[in-house]
Amino acid sequence: MAQPVLQVIAHYRQRWNLPPYKHPNDIFSKLAIITRHVPEFEFPRQLPPHFHFTGSFHQAIAREPIAFPFEQLNDKPLIYASMGTIQNRFRSIFYKIAAACTSLDAQLVISLGGGLNPEEFSNLPGNPIVVKYAPQLELLQRASLNITHAGLNTTLESLSYGVPMVAIPVTDDQPGVAARIAWTGTGELVPLSQSSEPQLRSAIQKVFTEASYPQNATRLQQIMRQTRGVSRAADIVEQAAATRNPVRSMAGSPIEGND
Repeated sequence: MAQPVLQVIAHYRQRWNLPPYKHPNDIFSKLAIITRHVPEFEFPRQLPPHFHFTGSFHQAIAREPIAFPFEQLNDKPLIYASMGTIQNRFRSIFYKIAAACTSLDAQLVISLGGGLNPEEFSNLPGNPIVVKYAPQLELLQRASLNITHAGLNTTLESLSYGVPMVAIPVTDDQPGVAARIAWTGTGELVPLSQSSEPQLRSAIQKVFTEASYPQNATRLQQIMRQTRGVSRAADIVEQAAATRNPVRSMAGSPIEGND
């Protein structure tokens, strides 16, 4: 799948008298590598000395307002469910999520992410609020649980508000992010191939009722609040561009496992 892209890169590197890439890791910067999450959300591993954890980049003020029927929210705990804006066309998963939540004394909000229309889901169990798009950050501020595809954006946003998750990864980096959710105790992982209604109900019930999950999510929330996010990332980029030397960090040391 990557071969056409690599061929274009090789062509231009040759044209600009740059050495060819011989290994997939060659594409990574030798000056600085930046990730938006935090060391506490990473598995124990050895990282390069110029690898930087900066914290999340998201900002609510930068987002376009999205209409939402806030008047329909009640005083019950809120469960927010979204499968993202790309891998979100699995109709059956929304039915299973809705059915799995009916046994809880909670209100479910489902965001379809633009891939499907709310009119197609007028008969979901439990009568959840179903919208094409949702103001995700505003809802996460109110939520007790986030049912997610484990995209990194949504995961970091959820953790930044201390909201535990049930992760249903679909593709790309989502299985890896979901594995970190489970490993940090901030949620449970249900593979898409195993996402039956009973499996989802069990995971949702567990995360919704057991205190350890919101406690672990709150712990990471407090850690993320101490980071500088995009400001720190900009500082690293500017230093690398100005000096043309590797920008070293503490990430070169092995990351220890969680207690």
